[in-house]
Amino acid sequence: MITWTSAGAVERPTMVQIRVQRAYPGRVRAGAPVPTRSMTPAEVLDNLRFFTRGLDTPRSQPCTRLVLSGVGVASREDSPEVLRQARAWGVHHTVLHVGPEDLETFDAPRFVGLVDALVVPVQPGAGGGGLTEGAAAVRVCKSLGVRVVATTSLTVEAVSALEPTARAIASAGPQAATFSYPFPITGNTSTHVPHVGAVVAALGRVVPLLTQAGVQVDLKGLPSCYLGELAALNRRSANRWYVDADHQRGDAVLFFPDVVRFTKSESCRFCRLDGACDGFFSTYLRRPGFPPLSPVQPAQ
Repeated sequence: MITWTSAGAVERPTMVQIRVQRAYPGRVRAGAPVPTRSMTPAEVLDNLRFFTRGLDTPRSQPCTRLVLSGVGVASREDSPEVLRQARAWGVHHTVLHVGPEDLETFDAPRFVGLVDALVVPVQPGAGGGGLTEGAAAVRVCKSLGVRVVATTSLTVEAVSALEPTARAIASAGPQAATFSYPFPITGNTSTHVPHVGAVVAALGRVVPLLTQAGVQVDLKGLPSCYLGELAALNRRSANRWYVDADHQRGDAVLFFPDVVRFTKSESCRFCRLDGACDGFFSTYLRRPGFPPLSPVQPAQ
C-alpha cells in the first residue's frame, strides 16, 4: 500500500515510532518538530491501539513494529506495560531507546522479554552519557540476553575520540553498533559537523577493531559514495509513522519526508549501491566541503 505525501507517493509503513516525551537531548537529532508537552500513559496506549488494531482493515495495514523514544522513556513507569500491550496487539518487533539520562539508574531487567532490541548511547563528551556509563549498560543488557545496539552520533567531539569510543564498545560487546552523521537542524552550521573526510578516515581506523570483536557495524547519514571501502556498511533507513503529543493518531507524520528528507542526484540512478543508500541532505550539499553525489561503479 502507498500513501501520498508532499514528496510524492511513498510506501505506507508498518512501523510506528512514539516519542513519549517533550525534550529529546543526547540523541541523533533530526528535523522533527519539538512537541509542546509529553504524552500521557493513556495517550501512548491509545495511539498504539490506533496503529495496530485500528489499522487492521481491508484498506489499511496495521503496524507490526514499534519504536519507543524520548527523554526518560526507559525510566517511565508505563513503558513495560506499553511494550507488553504491543505484543498483545500484534507487534512482533519492539525497540526501546535508552537515553543518557536513563543510564545512571537504568533498570534493564524490567524489559526482559518485552523488547527485541535496546538502543544504548555510547557517546563521549558532556551530555552524551559517557563511555563508561554507556558501555556498562550494554554489558548489563547483554548479560540478560537482550539484543543491544550501541549508538554513537558522529559529532565533532565524537570523531576526535572515536578510537576510545570504539574500544569501549568492543569491550562491552553489543551485537551491533551504529554510527550516525549529524542531521542538518536549525543552528547546525558547517562548524558544528565534522568534515566528511575526517569521519571516513576515523571510521576506517575503528571498524576493523569492532568487527574483530564480533560487533556488526552500521553506518547512517552519509551517502555510499562518500564512504569508499566502508560503503558496504551503509544501511538504508526504514520509514515509519512518527507520533508525539502534537501529532497523534490520524495526525501522525511520516518520518520520511515529513521529519527527515534525503535527496539524490540524477546520477544516483546509475549507482550500483542505490538500493542500499538513503542519499544525502541537500542542506549539506549546498555547503563547501561536501562533494556532489557520484555513482559508485561496479567493481572491475
